[in-house]
Formats: sequence, C-alpha cells, structure tokens
Amino acid sequence: MRFSQTLQLNAVPEWIDNYVNYDTLKKLIFQLERERVEDSNAHDPELATEHREDGEARFLSSLDEQLTKVLEFYTQKENELYSMLEQLDAETNEARDIQTDEFGKEEYHYPLESVDSTFSPNSIANEKDEQETRERLENIAPVRRGSRASRFSRRISRQSLESRLSLQSNRLDDVYMEQMADLRSRLILLYISLSELESYVDLNRTAFEKILKKYDKVLEGNLRTQYLNKMVLDSRPFMPQTMDVLKNQIARVERIYADSFCGGSTALAVRQMKSHLRDQITFERNTIWKDMVGQERKTHDTKLIVPKVEKRFKVPFINYSISSGVLRQIICFSLSVIVFIILLCVNCFDNQQENYCFALLIFSALMWATEAVPLYATSCLIPFLIVPLGILRNADGTVMAAKAASKAVFQSMYSGTIMMLLGGFALAAALSKYGIAKAFASHVLSRAGTRPQWVLLSIMFVSGFLSMFISNVATPVLCFSLIDPILRTLPDKSRVGPCLILGIALSSCIGGMTSPISSPQDIVTLQYMNPNPGWGKWFAVALPVAILSMFVCWGLLLLVYKPTRDTPHLNKIKPTKEKVTKSQVYIMVIMLVTIALWCAESSLEQYLGDTGIIAAIPLFMFFGTGILGKDDLNNFLWSVVVLAQGGMALGNAVTSSGLLEDIALRLKDGIQDLPVIAILAVFCFLILVFATFVSHTVAALIILPIVQQVGQQLPVPHPNLLVMGAGLACSAGMGLPVSGYPNMSAIMLEDPSGKPYLTTKDFIITGIPTSIICTCLIFTLGYGIMSAMGY
Repeated sequence: MRFSQTLQLNAVPEWIDNYVNYDTLKKLIFQLERERVEDSNAHDPELATEHREDGEARFLSSLDEQLTKVLEFYTQKENELYSMLEQLDAETNEARDIQTDEFGKEEYHYPLESVDSTFSPNSIANEKDEQETRERLENIAPVRRGSRASRFSRRISRQSLESRLSLQSNRLDDVYMEQMADLRSRLILLYISLSELESYVDLNRTAFEKILKKYDKVLEGNLRTQYLNKMVLDSRPFMPQTMDVLKNQIARVERIYADSFCGGSTALAVRQMKSHLRDQITFERNTIWKDMVGQERKTHDTKLIVPKVEKRFKVPFINYSISSGVLRQIICFSLSVIVFIILLCVNCFDNQQENYCFALLIFSALMWATEAVPLYATSCLIPFLIVPLGILRNADGTVMAAKAASKAVFQSMYSGTIMMLLGGFALAAALSKYGIAKAFASHVLSRAGTRPQWVLLSIMFVSGFLSMFISNVATPVLCFSLIDPILRTLPDKSRVGPCLILGIALSSCIGGMTSPISSPQDIVTLQYMNPNPGWGKWFAVALPVAILSMFVCWGLLLLVYKPTRDTPHLNKIKPTKEKVTKSQVYIMVIMLVTIALWCAESSLEQYLGDTGIIAAIPLFMFFGTGILGKDDLNNFLWSVVVLAQGGMALGNAVTSSGLLEDIALRLKDGIQDLPVIAILAVFCFLILVFATFVSHTVAALIILPIVQQVGQQLPVPHPNLLVMGAGLACSAGMGLPVSGYPNMSAIMLEDPSGKPYLTTKDFIITGIPTSIICTCLIFTLGYGIMSAMGY
C-alpha cells in the first residue's frame, strides 16, 4: 500500500485537512523532475541551474507551509484536550467528595465503581439533603460535547448501565448514576482523542521523512537530514519532551479511569478503554476504505479514454439479453463440441482409440485457440474425457481399464516437469520479494546514461537476463515499474514511451528461450528431450540466438520510432541504495547451488534421477525457513501449472493411443527426403504461426509431441534437435498482443490521460519482422550449434 493511502486510512476523518498534504508534495516533486529533464534537453546550463534553485525553493516553501499547518493544529488540540483533562480531573475529585459526604457511613459503602456494577443503595430520608446533593451532582458534568467519539462512547456506556441498574429506584441514585455515566463517557472520549493526537504526530513525522526521502531520491538532493533535524524535529509537536508530556497525560487519564471505575486496576482500565478505541478505529477504517475505493473509481472514470460499450443481444422467446463476449464464448464452445462429436463419428485412422484421441486433440486445440473457456479450465476437462472414451492402451494394444487409465493419467500430470515449474516460481518469488532483481536492474540501468538508444538497449538486455531466472511472465511487470521515472517525465505524445515498453515486451519474449525455467514452453520442451540437455547445452544454443535477436529488435525499434529525435535526453534512473541483507545472500546462495546442480544434472543423473528432484531444493529452503510464506505460494501462477498438467495428460493420451506414431509416420513419408535443416524450418514456422495467434505454451503442448515422434521416425533420428529447435521457436512468436504474457502486459499500460501506449499496429510493425528473423536464426545458427553438439 502506498503511503498516501496509509495516511488516509489511519487519519482521523475530522482532522484530515490538517495532516501533511503528501499527495500534493509528491506531485510537486514529479513536476520538478519533469522540468529538470526538459532543461537538460534545452542545453542551457545556466537556465537549468536557475530552475533547480527555484524548484528547491518552491519545495521548501511548500514544506514550511505544511509544517506550520501541523504546528498550529497540534497546539490548538493540545490546549483543548489538556484543558478538558483538568476539568475532568476536578469533576472526578468533586464526585469523590460527594460520595464521601453523602454515603460515608460504615454500614453504607458506595464507591464510584458502582457505576459499572449492580447495586441497591439505602433510601435517604432527609428531603433537604437530597435536594442539595442533586444540585451538586448536576454541577459535575457540563453540557456534553457532540463529537463522534462522545456519541460512540456514551452509547456503549448507557447500554451497559441500562442492563445493570435494574434494581435501583431512588431518584437521587438515578441522577448520580446518570452523571457518573456521562463522566465515564467523557473520560473514554478524552482517551480516544489523546491517542488520536499521538497518532497524528507519528503520521505527520513519517510523512515528512518519506517526502524528503523521495525528494532526495528523485531529484538527487540532500534535504532530508538537514530539514528533518533543523525544522521538523525542532518543531514543538515532534520534540521528545512534547511526546513525553502527551504520553503522561494519556497515563493520567488511565489512572483517573482506574480509580473511578476499576477499583484502582490500571491494567483493567487500559483494556476497557482500548477496546473502545479499537472499535472506533475499526469503524473509521471501514468507512475510510469505502471512501478510498470510491475515489479510486472516480479517478479511473475521469480518464480521457472512452470506455467501450459492450453490445448486448436479446435471446429470442425469453426476456433476457447476453453480452457480445458471452455470445462469442457460447458460439466458440458450441462449434468445438460439434466438431468433437463429428470427429468421434468419423473413421480417420482405422482404429477407435486413435480416432477418439484425434477428436480430443482437435477439440482441445479449438478450445485453447478460441478461449471459449479459460485455458486452465480446458486442461481440467481433458483428464475427464480421456478415461471414459477409453483412449489409453496397454503395451499389448488392448484398451486400458478405467482404474488403470485414471492412475496413468494422474501420473502423467505430476512429473519432474511440474516440479521444475514450481522450483522456477520459488526462485522468481524470492528474487522479486527481497528486491534482488530490482536492485540488479536499477544498478545496470543507472549506468546506461540518458541517451534513448542506450537506455533502450540496456532495458532490453536487462529484461532478457532477468527472464532467465524470474521467468518472462514476471520480468515485464518489474521492468515497467523501473522505467516509470522516465515515462512520467516524457513530453506529451512522445514516441519514447511506446518504444521502451515495446522493447521490454519483445525482449522478454526473446528472453523466454534463454534458460530452461525462463518460460513454461521451455519446461515442456525439456519433457520431450531425452537425455535432458541440462543448462549448459541449453545456454550454448539459446544465448547466441537470443542475443542476436535482441540486437535485431533494437535496430528495428530505433528505425521505426526514432526516439532520439523526440527526446534527446531521458530522466536518469537512480539505483537502489539499500544495504545487502542476510536474506538476500541466503537466496543468492540457494539459487546458485540450484542452477549449478541443474547444469550438472546429466553427470548426476545416476544419483538424482531427474531435474525435478533438484527443484525441490529451493522449495524447501525458501518455504521451510520462512523466506517465502503461504501468501507467496498462493501467488504462484497455478493457472500455468494446471495448463501444463492438462497438456501433459493430452500428450500421454496421444502417445498411448498410437495416434502420435501414426501421424509421425504419415508426416515422415512427405518430408523424409528433405534435409534436417529444412524439416526444422518447416516445424519452426508452423509452431511460430500457432504461437503468434494462440499461445506459446499451448503451441508447445500440442505440436512438440508430434515433432518428437517425427524426429524418431527419420532415417537418421534427430528427435532432440527438432524438439529443441521447435521449442525455441515458441518464444519467437511476438507479432500480436495475444502472442505471450509480456505482450499482454504491455498492451494494458496506459499514459496519465488513460490512453494506451501501444496498439496492435505497433506489435505488427516491429514484432512480426523480429519473429521471422528470430525463427531464421533458430534453424540456421541454432541448427549449426545443435549439430555440433551431436543432436
């Protein structure tokens, strides 16, 4: 939660205008930052220096204004509350005197504690004494204040008294108890108000600290230490002596309440009054939270972009209408079901199990391609259809029994590949949560200078590198936040923003091929490679292709957007200055050990068996030591896990039914006379088209099993070469906004006016040429490296 929201959530609603205006100060900082960037592009050092001094003076003036506002309000509330405390103290003492005078006999004990307990006092015979006593009691409590806290406390007190004073009947007792109840309510009100005043001081002190820290960070100033020590901490509300007096006054209220209503027990008094304070804070926070949500909605509604009005269609014969999106889903789902039923009835392969499996394969492909239901929902349906259709076969060709088939399906859905996926998620979560990835990226980008072309190249290679370890799903989100200081200082309609965002998206797609855990499709690729290539061989093939592809993409972006013409100098990104912690060192050690074991997996296979076993190391070492918690586990991309599991179940069914071998044999007859490089090119472009229009992961799940089988059926088998080349080509699909997670994240980014930075045209102009060139590098340069390795 941002501090501005924290401040609003914890502030006293009636005092909200008297807190530090944090949002206004932050906007002023960003405005000064933007002016500084404009001055750097104007190439006038004297003007830049003048503007810098003027900007600092404006910021200091605003700080002084806020500090004066806090000082004046604190002084006013302090005088008001301390005067109230003195008055209540005097009234309490007077009440004790009345108790001693009127009820001081030994046979009659009437303590003030009876306000909160059941009692039955003796009658008083003397009418004159009764009248005098009533007059003294009526003078104890002045007119009640109508504040929110007094109404809140009085309601609670009277509810308690009404339920407990059923035995009293004397008129004098009624007056006395009413005045004592009012006194109790006012004490609780005073306790709440003093506690709120203490919170007021703490929140404003934190606000000054944070806004000065932000100023120093954004504008490279040095105001925090000087202004805090000389102005803020020397101001009366923030002086230690002032806080000591305030805490003593709170303790004084606790003692008065304890002596009057709790038999002298301060602990009981504190517990009772804090319960009222807690109820009040809960009520206020719920109300403020609703207001904050409403304000956020209003903020989003005021954007200049016009929201799309979704068409609705009326259903014939019934008074009901559905949206165009729902109608599209119904049509796509119905079409998929119809094709599924038709294929179940058509004999395509002269074998029932193969026919049924082919129908299931086409049905799944249509459901995934059209997204009639979410991708992971389709994956959940696949195991259900495999067993009733009797698709799986035993080794002798007979149909597998339902119990054995269900066991085989579930075994295929949880394998070392899934453990690799979870291990990669754990590494990514730890690197992101503890700021390791952000610290690395910010230090690299801080050295890139201010020239747009070098900033673009740096952010692209940072995106590609981070994708190797925290996946190309999380990397774009992190990098988009890193360039926010640049985006917010760009002039209107600048082409630099779209250029940077598109560069991050495309380089993250390319980075999806750089390591076995950088994307889900790479982990699926490993499943169909035997033996496992390990990280070393994967790097040897993927890194040269990825690096050259990024340079090509960088050149295309510079050619299309020409960012240097638009803005010659950009705002410089500041590195994070936090010290390295023990947790960060621990995470790095575990990550390096895990990657080293993955690289050496082929030589350790006789001891570990599978790479999934190694993936258990970060899972245990992070969750077992508290580095990651339950919330981090819940934040894993479980939709991707379920999607992969459904694809593995489908792949197992296609293999077991014999359909995969049949398709491979038919394809082999048409391509066996072609050279291996041509076969690789055919499959690379086939999977590129599928990955561009559908999904990288879905393309790998559907096509890679066929590629593997074709490679095994060639006169000279090359299954690993074809599978790895086709797997890398999955990440080359980046020509549309739906072509991968990075593109989907980029298309959703909007400028301050609510207008998207990118359109589909941007992806087509730059993404499609980059995709084609990257694919050509895979089946040329990649083919040469894989052939040299013996694939």
